[in-house]
Amino acid sequence: MANHTLQYGDVIKITLKDEFWALYVGKGEIVHLVLIGEESGTISADAVRKFMLKKDLLSNVAGNSNYLVENKYDHSLHPREKKAIERSVHLWLNNGITFKIMGIFEQESEKIIQTLRYDTGKMSTDASPGDLIEIPVGLYSHWVVYVGHGYIVHLVNEVNSLLDLSSAATLPARSSGSSSASGGTGYVWKDRLSEYVSDKNYKVNNKYDKKYPPRNVEDIIKIANAKAWKDHKYDLIEMNCEHFATQLRYRIPVSGQVSDAALHTFYLLWPNMFPPFINAMIDSAHKCSYMSTSDFHLI
Repeated sequence: MANHTLQYGDVIKITLKDEFWALYVGKGEIVHLVLIGEESGTISADAVRKFMLKKDLLSNVAGNSNYLVENKYDHSLHPREKKAIERSVHLWLNNGITFKIMGIFEQESEKIIQTLRYDTGKMSTDASPGDLIEIPVGLYSHWVVYVGHGYIVHLVNEVNSLLDLSSAATLPARSSGSSSASGGTGYVWKDRLSEYVSDKNYKVNNKYDKKYPPRNVEDIIKIANAKAWKDHKYDLIEMNCEHFATQLRYRIPVSGQVSDAALHTFYLLWPNMFPPFINAMIDSAHKCSYMSTSDFHLI
């Protein structure tokens, strides 16, 4: 039976035919792991199967009494803030994050659910605190700042833009100021790198270090953490995710991909910006191979 009033982020052990673990996410709902593409059943110890997070009503899964709250690591691990747990749950549900479980399901699922409530400090990455990380997204990239312990801080527009990884589908609903694809109000998230990138590639890229001296690492982390979980100006041309990240590292907002995009747009449009006789000259130059798109090395 339930042993206390449920709070957001409580870890729950549910006992039916078998035992499994869930996380309480408010309004009578839980999230728990379910087998992908197959009906639930007994999981043999030597099976390797893929699971994903699912949201359900607690009453539908456990009835009114077949569960216990077991926040058993609170004495040794500090629980994460509610907003951080909410964000992780959202990313797990919407970014298609999956888990391969080999062995006893009860034990492995408990470990996975516990990572929503607690930080274990385990994160494999070649990034160092203060590093800029580039996440390729099609023709462009999303830029974030690594602040240590597996976390990144980054600016995201609340409306999908060409230069950002996140779209409206991956952002929890918020009621703050207006926004558009080109500018308005953005938001600074603090995410676990592993949850945000999911299966996407990324690389450390402090590409302006030779041009601009970086701040010291402590300052980068302090300023980034102070900006996290807050509204922030967003502008595609003057303050996009790359501007934000480079300003944290170098004090100066720089966005090479905006410059490249502007150059590309100018090259594509410039025949329509001149009188017909100049267009003819440009056409002639093209025929003489004086100019080609390969000269511009555009992304």
